[in-house]
Amino acid sequence: MPRLLQLALGVFTLTGVLFAQSEAGGATVTGTVTDPSGAAVTGAKVTLNSDQTGYTRVFETNASGLYNFARVPVGRYSLVIDKSGFKSVKRTDMDLTVGAMLTVDAALTVGSTSESITVSGDLPLVETTRSQTSTNVDERAVKDLPINGRNFLDFTLLTPGVNRDTRGGDLTFGGQRGTANSLLVDGMDSNNLFFGQSSGRAGVRNPYSFSQDAVEEFQVNTNGFAAEIGRAGGGVINVVTKSGTNTFHGNAFEFFRDRELNANTFINKSRGIVRQPYHYNQFGGTVGGPIKKDKIFFFLSYDGQRNLNPNPVFFNFTVPTDSLSQAGAAELSKYLTPYTTGYRNDIGLAKVDWNLSNTQRLSVRANIHRFTGINFENGGNQSAQEHTGNSLVSTNSLAVNYSKVFGSAVVFDSRFNWVKDDEPGEANSTAPETVVNQSGGSFTFGRNNFSPRYTNSKRYQFIESVSYLRGKHAYKIGGDLNFERIDNFFPGNFSGVYRYNSLADFAARKPFQFTQGFAGDGTDGPLTKPNIAEFAFFVQDAWRVTDRLTLNYGYRYDIASYAQPKVLNPDAGLAAQGLATNRINTDKNNHAPRFGFAYRLDDKGRQLLRGGYGIFYSRTPSILTGTAMSQNGIQVQTYTLSANLPTYPNILSAPPTVSRTPDIYVVAPNYVSPLTAQWNFNYEVQLSKDYAVTFGYLGLHGYHLSRTRDINLFPLYADTATYANGTPTVIYTRLANRPNANFGRISLFDSGADSIYHGAFVQGTKRFSRNFQLLASYTFSKVIDTVPDATSVVVGSDDGKVALDTLNPNNDRAAGDTNVKHRFVASGVWDLNYFQRYNNAFAHYILNGWQLSGIFNARSGQPYSATVGGNADINRDGNTRNDRAPMTGRNIYTLPSVYTLDARVTKVVPLYKESVRLRLVGEAFNLANRANVANVNRTPFNYNSTTKVFSPVAIFGTASTAGDPRILQIAAKIEF
Repeated sequence: MPRLLQLALGVFTLTGVLFAQSEAGGATVTGTVTDPSGAAVTGAKVTLNSDQTGYTRVFETNASGLYNFARVPVGRYSLVIDKSGFKSVKRTDMDLTVGAMLTVDAALTVGSTSESITVSGDLPLVETTRSQTSTNVDERAVKDLPINGRNFLDFTLLTPGVNRDTRGGDLTFGGQRGTANSLLVDGMDSNNLFFGQSSGRAGVRNPYSFSQDAVEEFQVNTNGFAAEIGRAGGGVINVVTKSGTNTFHGNAFEFFRDRELNANTFINKSRGIVRQPYHYNQFGGTVGGPIKKDKIFFFLSYDGQRNLNPNPVFFNFTVPTDSLSQAGAAELSKYLTPYTTGYRNDIGLAKVDWNLSNTQRLSVRANIHRFTGINFENGGNQSAQEHTGNSLVSTNSLAVNYSKVFGSAVVFDSRFNWVKDDEPGEANSTAPETVVNQSGGSFTFGRNNFSPRYTNSKRYQFIESVSYLRGKHAYKIGGDLNFERIDNFFPGNFSGVYRYNSLADFAARKPFQFTQGFAGDGTDGPLTKPNIAEFAFFVQDAWRVTDRLTLNYGYRYDIASYAQPKVLNPDAGLAAQGLATNRINTDKNNHAPRFGFAYRLDDKGRQLLRGGYGIFYSRTPSILTGTAMSQNGIQVQTYTLSANLPTYPNILSAPPTVSRTPDIYVVAPNYVSPLTAQWNFNYEVQLSKDYAVTFGYLGLHGYHLSRTRDINLFPLYADTATYANGTPTVIYTRLANRPNANFGRISLFDSGADSIYHGAFVQGTKRFSRNFQLLASYTFSKVIDTVPDATSVVVGSDDGKVALDTLNPNNDRAAGDTNVKHRFVASGVWDLNYFQRYNNAFAHYILNGWQLSGIFNARSGQPYSATVGGNADINRDGNTRNDRAPMTGRNIYTLPSVYTLDARVTKVVPLYKESVRLRLVGEAFNLANRANVANVNRTPFNYNSTTKVFSPVAIFGTASTAGDPRILQIAAKIEF
């Protein structure tokens, strides 16, 4: 047997590959067949067969001895090579992962085809034709690692070069903001193009949009992916959902948390607040199997979550003792009733796969998602229940994939994707929003000023491609058409907003300000339709130049056609600046060439150099173009009154006859799509059968990145001020009036920001063997940018997203908001089944079936700037949130480091002949109960604009929010 194994390994050289021509939603198997002299074998029959579904493909090698199976569904396969006059060769137990290209080269030996050589066992870890930087998160990791909230996208953080974005729930690749990423599910677009996030806004609006138990595996493309994949300047997450097989399989699960299982939060303890009521319940199940053996298969999944949290309501100020203040507080006391926030999340998935023949395959998948965020619209401790409302998500998707093989060299692939993503927000009240300020604090009740609202979208996507093998080249050419239809209804301030300077003023009904919005005559008012039509063409080639060198190169062209705004603001000053509110430029210059290489340093393929360079274009989220459509000073007309106010709680029935200076948004006439230049260089070595290490470098330069800047300002000039102790300092201010007196802010959406990212990483991998697997990486990186942000679209709430001086925003070039200098992450799964041969049945039952798994994450804190309080507007731009403390630069401070350890212990109990199992799970998130500070008080000084004096703030740098405390969770899962 040892001699036979040695012979087999000698004649059957193979390499597991995941390379730059990665398949979006499938895998590729390719290789070269040679005779004993090393010459190419033409006409050898190569048969690929699925061990799980019976799916079979047949190929005959060409004149170069090559074969190529494109768009192969993920799963376990065997490969047989037959040629008259040679012994048959069979490779078994080949696991094809999403995006993989498995290279199986075979050297045949002379003999009869009735004689065969079979090779089984694990494939080499070093992937010898991959040029991109990517990582696969396999089925075992998805199933067995602890994940807080069961959002599988969080597993992306296990890979190098990926961090949390500062916009909650988003991820950052190469320092890019979350809007630059793309999520592909079964090879098709699963993104919300309005908000620039995943469909359903998973992790932001709802906890997840696909069940973790419905995900087979996924690939994280960090840098240098193929021309087939586009519309992302950051990273791409390539997901495959589960399918049925010839064996019935499934599960039923229940996860549970309660207040008694959790530690109190850091903020609660610092304020003497006891643990609050809390209840979390997650449940569901899956089932899959054959409809007709080897032909038709089904898979069904349901996942539900119920999560309730208390929302205490209180004043964040001291009530003065005078009678009017006391009366105002008494009147507001009815709003100080705590209420409940929470999740109701329901997801159902159905999938059918049909092997129509050995040359045709059809797959259809539907996913239905319903989410209610209870009192999510505008909650908080200083927000009454009537000031919030439910946030809803209703997402339906249908994905169809058909593939057809013509002869041995051509594969046609056709995909259709339909997604309907509706995201309305409800209101709990019809009364106008009312804000009562007092002693630096505030309290709000009445309808929040933008509800009820909705953002509804429909997607129709068509992807057609042809793969063709010729000589040593594997070509692929195709097109990708995506049509997005969006209705966005955002009635900001239409229900009226009252503002009071104090409790006493509220009691006396003396508001200092009233704001109300109206639809302009003949316009759609708060309704916009920022539709997008996206067209893409790509061509790519994988060229096996030699046995050691593979070149992966391609070209992609993208064009996005935006619906044009209907309204032109005729202001002469705007025209003089070349600004037209009814025009959005169409960028026709989106050429994206890409090149990569992989070079094997030794004959055995244990050492490899890989690298590449390419151009990648991002999308512009429609929240930006939609804002330009409505906020032009005409379509939506907002009036802010400080005299002749209506009587509270009445609102105006028609626009008042007063002049106004509106704030407007307009797209720069030369606006173009954001793009990044990406490059990578890696050295990978397989240390032993199951261990590999990669040393890598990632580079990214962002060009034409989106940002918002107010251009209706006079230049800054230096002025003097003092600290409270009399020490003089310099401030930068400007004339208080506006160059164009017809407007307040003229916020320009331009494409002038840029960024640069450098990251070095080392990644260690141990595949599952001897009951244990490990994935660990350390990344040392830095990102520098000029304040890019494609989501600064609302005056007031988004004011902190812009530069200090929006006339010269590049002066704020500094460490980016997403900068994380050091990051280490390790994850592992350990099956404690070491007592299989133990003679005592009871001891065998007790000691076996245990599993330990965990994720450890340690990273540097993200940077922040020191801002000025006291409601100051030092630079006189109408924005109090972008003023920095005197003589301090952008992002010169850093939040504390973050350390988390999530752990899981599992006991598997056989129930019926080992085929039915009960899995008992205990999980702990933030096991050490570390107080990971998420934000601090960022104001070192308050500023008095009258006396021009800075007064110190004692709590500067102290924690204001923190991450989750230790959370314990228990679960039971039945598997069959």
